[in-house]
Amino acid sequence: MKTSPTTKRRSAREWALQMIVQADLNPFVDVEMILKHFWEQQWSYLQEDAGTDGEEPDVITNLLKPNERLAAPSIQEFTEALVRGVLGNVEQLDAEITPYCENWSLERAGVIERCVLRLAFYEMTSMDTPVPVVINEAVDLAKYFSNPESGAFVNGILDRHARKRKSC
Repeated sequence: MKTSPTTKRRSAREWALQMIVQADLNPFVDVEMILKHFWEQQWSYLQEDAGTDGEEPDVITNLLKPNERLAAPSIQEFTEALVRGVLGNVEQLDAEITPYCENWSLERAGVIERCVLRLAFYEMTSMDTPVPVVINEAVDLAKYFSNPESGAFVNGILDRHARKRKSC
């Protein structure tokens, strides 16, 4: 199956955020289980949307794993690297984020905002993505999955963090 040109890093971040939120809400579930079930679920949704649910898939499609049917391997790897990176470093990320949450504890933030911040802090510090791209993507994710005010909250924290990193 050919990957759509729009299935790029933005989709990877959306998928990663959804898995990170799932892990935040279900802290005792193994990350590998989350990854496996997420890809399977996304494939089921895609089939339902295409109206192919219950139809016999072609031979090539049968040979592919659900994640291979959704995105190019590089996008899948990027998605899974984000998820594993964030979930493997939650305590460290939270410790980095907390000083920027003036008069507000990270635990009181909404699950979407908390997970978007974790994702952005991880990508900002552990990947080669330019900081303005990380901030823009994080703000868009917060707005899309939560509300416009969430975007402003996330932007404020990430902007302060970026300025501090730049001055060091």
